[in-house]
Amino acid sequence: CAVLVAENDSDTQQAKDGYPGIQANAGREASYEKHVESKVASSKVGLKMSATNGGGIDIPLEAADITVQPALQESDRNASDYHFAKRYTADGLLQDVALRRSFFRDVLRAEGSFLRHGVGLSACGLTYDGAHITREQSLRVRSHSNPSKEALHICLLALVISRDGLARALLSVEEAVAQLQGKATALEAYREAHPELCGFMPWFDAAAGGRPLEPEVAVRYNGMLGWALYFAVHVLEDAGEQDLAERLRVHLDAMRTSAVRLAYKGSGKVASRVSVAPRGGRAPMRSEQNCEDPFAGELFCLFLDLLGDWGELPPDERNSVWEDAARTRWVGKGSLEVDSEGSSHTFEAMFGGTFSAHEDWKYLFLPYTEVSVCRRLLHSSARVRTWWARSQCLPGLLGDCLIPAPIADASGGAGGLGDETRHVASFGIPGISGLQPEDARKDHVAASGTLGLLLADDSVGAAWLHSTVTANSEMQTPWGLAESCRSDGSSICPLLTWDAKATTALAILGGIGSRMRCYMERDHLFDSFAARLDTLYAPFAAPARSLAGELAGLALPAGVGESRSSSYKCRPQADIAVEVGMDLQLAEAVRGKSLPASDGWRLAEVRRWFEEHEGEPGQAPYCVGEDQWEPYEDWYTTGHGHFDPGDSEGDRLALYRLVASCFSIGVPLVLLARQAPLYPLFFDLDLYGGYEDDGNKWDEVHRIAWEDEDKLLLRAIVEAVWEVYPQFRSSLEVAVFCSSGLCRKHDRFKASYHVVFPAITVDRPVKCWPEQGWRCQRLADIGGVTSAAPPRHVAVRNHAVCRLTEASMVDGGMVQELQEDLLRCCRWERVKPLYGGGNEEDGGGDDTCLNDWTEVLDEYPLWHEPWPQAATGLRLPFTDKPGEGRPKKPLGRWLFRSSLEASSSASCPSEWPPPSAVARL
Repeated sequence: CAVLVAENDSDTQQAKDGYPGIQANAGREASYEKHVESKVASSKVGLKMSATNGGGIDIPLEAADITVQPALQESDRNASDYHFAKRYTADGLLQDVALRRSFFRDVLRAEGSFLRHGVGLSACGLTYDGAHITREQSLRVRSHSNPSKEALHICLLALVISRDGLARALLSVEEAVAQLQGKATALEAYREAHPELCGFMPWFDAAAGGRPLEPEVAVRYNGMLGWALYFAVHVLEDAGEQDLAERLRVHLDAMRTSAVRLAYKGSGKVASRVSVAPRGGRAPMRSEQNCEDPFAGELFCLFLDLLGDWGELPPDERNSVWEDAARTRWVGKGSLEVDSEGSSHTFEAMFGGTFSAHEDWKYLFLPYTEVSVCRRLLHSSARVRTWWARSQCLPGLLGDCLIPAPIADASGGAGGLGDETRHVASFGIPGISGLQPEDARKDHVAASGTLGLLLADDSVGAAWLHSTVTANSEMQTPWGLAESCRSDGSSICPLLTWDAKATTALAILGGIGSRMRCYMERDHLFDSFAARLDTLYAPFAAPARSLAGELAGLALPAGVGESRSSSYKCRPQADIAVEVGMDLQLAEAVRGKSLPASDGWRLAEVRRWFEEHEGEPGQAPYCVGEDQWEPYEDWYTTGHGHFDPGDSEGDRLALYRLVASCFSIGVPLVLLARQAPLYPLFFDLDLYGGYEDDGNKWDEVHRIAWEDEDKLLLRAIVEAVWEVYPQFRSSLEVAVFCSSGLCRKHDRFKASYHVVFPAITVDRPVKCWPEQGWRCQRLADIGGVTSAAPPRHVAVRNHAVCRLTEASMVDGGMVQELQEDLLRCCRWERVKPLYGGGNEEDGGGDDTCLNDWTEVLDEYPLWHEPWPQAATGLRLPFTDKPGEGRPKKPLGRWLFRSSLEASSSASCPSEWPPPSAVARL
């Protein structure tokens, strides 16, 4: 979200700087090296399954290894390339948004070396579990794997393809598409070889093409795979990769149609493990153990509920899954007392299995943080983990991981400590989990320990991640992060795994939750998802139950943040409780939204930023605008209402981060950016629909204008632009934002779109009233006479209005039919006079309808008044209008190519606009 805010800020955006995802990722090649497929003559793999840990995930302790050649040449192992963490400090990462983004980009670029064949991937495209790093700096891959690794891989690839800004540091789009094509081929071969499993995957041997290593399928892992495929299919469809999307959809559909039949036992019970006879010779055998945990098991139950085929089973069966007493018993409160630096603190959170960081995996896959009670639980667990680690003087956070095996445990060979590893599931926090004090270990910290913390607060998460990777220089390898590190920094576990590396990378990218919400809303799933969680975790819903220590900040690594005496994160709880509580009360009074106390930290951070960055009217680049002709007031606003973030990139990124943060918790800011003299061409489209009591028809205008496959309205506007700028007929990019919903002014549905042409620069009209904007500060040679030239923005907008109006007069034309549909949606309601001058009842005033083209292509956003106190400008992405509840959200990006030559135009008016090629980016 913050990336989109930054790249679409009208005050800083210049046309030639590009738009989200235009610029290629510097330094990364378009294709990855080809690897010769290795043939494995025999594979002797013995799996010894450990006891189920607190999160309910079974971990293989041993598996056969395959030695491969070093994946990187010696020249590629320059320490300066991958020992980048020493260039940063934890304090710098905590305070500087631009520095933090650079650090995250370096982490992801290093992790991209793991997403390669022979390292993290087998020749067939399936994931290895990981690879050992030998003393000779070669890799010995762990050929076993399971569907949770596949899910992580698919999610990362889909993020790259969706052109997420930071994700492009991992791989290029071409590489990501190629790897997903290989994945689709491997999954197709797997389904053909094992049709009885219906796409579900047990532990398998990736080197043998996915050959199952055990007869049972752990449904927890497959829930992750199912959601990852759902996400990837939607991303690929949006990106125009229809064939690849369909190939993955076949696997997803196989899982969806069989999930209930395989795993559901009835009466709300869901088996945690299922075995199926080859070729379906008998009914599936379901384990006595049930999938009832609130971690990975919950992901599968949501897959079962929202995507599964329940056939003729009554709705009560679905409900009973969430009413099962065994499941609700997990929803209990735990308490932990922490002594740190001479002070005692008590913290409460939801009781955990072991309180290992891996229990936060579910937050990576689904939009849990979009549900306030789940966001509260995430923050409370992050608070417990950071304060516990600080009190124990740990350089990182505790998490389920692998560590070097003692020599006595090594299965042969003279490699000694470090050449063999073993899994430990007891790295957790006793007292607030089911982990007993005598079993709890803290001698190693996991590379993935910060995954939940990064989602809760990326600044504190970056500081802890930096502390972990700098505890021992060998934590940074030519292939990215190593598995774990001893708490005293004396040694590392020389192992690369998806569980440690991909979870960290995915957390840095914010998971897939926010994008997943868009797709779930498109498929009408999100409301059901949120309702299930609100009901399940109702005991923790604010303000039903307060949690001890909830107003305390997140703890920082030892020695970090000591210079930030004025920061909330470094002040005692008693000093800030009143302020945070005040922000929560103000936000509830102004917005009518009750937020958990953990969100009060974000509100307080926003308010303090605006207080510290007040600017002078006429000079400050941002303002909050007006509400009903009065200065807008909110919990964060100040007297002047004008703000200046500063001149540095970090200053602006800090503002963008706050904008995105408020949007994510459901209280989007109201903030306008002053229009620069030159900026990318844009159109504001306003289309009015029905009233709330019109039922399903009230938002019909959106479906007519936007959801048609031909994109007629957008295509017509693009054609009008081409007629003014024919040099762009070969290729023209369009980015569209949407802020649709109930319009308070007209009390009816309003479909509002902000259409941007980043490659075309126009100049700003000034003094729009009463001159209607037909002036600008540009001089031009017109007929040998230097005169004030009309502003380009107004000229292009007026040309588009004229072309649409002309096309609407052509009987039987496409545009005429479109306009008739739009006028029907607003019931031919006429525009009310702005300043009197007529009576609609007697036919006086304006005869223009709400959905006439002169109104659809709104001219108000073009108006710029030059006086210093003017509170005008353009909304930033993810911000709202006062009292509207219609935040500006990205809808998509498209690339148009004209079917005409640069000097041509449509010959037949009834065929306007002419056909054009369009592809979604």
